[in-house]
Amino acid sequence: MSQHWEEPKEEDGLTLGPEEALQREIEKSKTLKVDRLRLRDEIEKLKAEKTDLAKKNQLLKERITKPGNPPADHEKAHAFSQNTLVFVLVSGLLALLWFMIRN
Repeated sequence: MSQHWEEPKEEDGLTLGPEEALQREIEKSKTLKVDRLRLRDEIEKLKAEKTDLAKKNQLLKERITKPGNPPADHEKAHAFSQNTLVFVLVSGLLALLWFMIRN
């Protein structure tokens, strides 16, 4: 049996010896471990952010369903300001018309 041993080729076409191939695999393994740890940290941060957002969402839902809630008061104030604006505009137009008729 004359089987010929061929060294594994890398992307650039070079044949690596067993030490270099092992070193490359070790480096890849280290890189993957670092990525896995980074992703784990990111997942934990996202879970914490999700929890915070869920708490804020719950507080906002409670605020909306509470009797005498501020949004209803805000709508009343908004309607009042619109009525005031219409009144001021009509008064201004009447005053302008009165001045034009006098002259």
